[in-house]
Amino acid sequence: MTATLTRPNWTTDHEIELFDKLIDKYAPHLPKTRAGEPRPPANEAEWSNFYRYRIAGAAHDLFIVQLAAKAIDRVIDEPEWQLLLSRQIGDDGAHSAATRQRIWELSGQDPTEEIKQQVQWHWDYLGDLPLRNWLGFIAWELHYELHIVAILLLSSRLTQINEPESGKFATERILPDEFVHRVGVVEWWQQKYDRATPTEKSKLSAQLLQLDEELQRRRNPYLRDFWQRAHRALGFESKGFDVIYDAWRREVLAYFLNIPVAHLPKLVSINN
Repeated sequence: MTATLTRPNWTTDHEIELFDKLIDKYAPHLPKTRAGEPRPPANEAEWSNFYRYRIAGAAHDLFIVQLAAKAIDRVIDEPEWQLLLSRQIGDDGAHSAATRQRIWELSGQDPTEEIKQQVQWHWDYLGDLPLRNWLGFIAWELHYELHIVAILLLSSRLTQINEPESGKFATERILPDEFVHRVGVVEWWQQKYDRATPTEKSKLSAQLLQLDEELQRRRNPYLRDFWQRAHRALGFESKGFDVIYDAWRREVLAYFLNIPVAHLPKLVSINN
């Protein structure tokens, strides 16, 4: 893995352009735009599926809050990155709190205990890997901020069912915040990687790939479960999601390591 590339800036336009190229190549049957506005859940089963899906999202965000806070205490000692993580903690805390409150308003039941249980699922399958050192934490950020974009983009295009206030909050608050987090992770890595010597880069890239692969193995059951929740809650079915996820992850890693995608080794699939 010696060839390098001139990387474009990581922008929302870059994300969409890259994602659409992957759709063209691997799953041309999937849409590139959203077809119409989603309708609200129409019956008890649809509302139940919606609550379960949003609870999973609230747990995802609360887990980020907990792990990022531990990272500041244990492995991230640079003030610049501590401030970046402070922004991430505040944003994702607000996302989780708003989601919990909206579910409570709609269902009449406080979902805190179920959120807590699902947060523990994240801790159980990840263990201490993200907190071993700063590189393990960067690998975790890759999975929780960048690799997941493939799921978010595809589900946003396929969504047929959504609750209006939840959809509005996602569009106006969650999506802009999450993009800021992604750019922060990209810039964090580039500052360290681009200053490294060729020998150091080789070691960093090998270590990051190893950690990323281990995280993928651990996350696969959760990711497949989350995708099924999205199917049921948002009212769609699709084929080709796994291929798109795997291809997107390869593109993200190639971007991070500044090499052609073809120079990456074979990676663990979401289906493994």
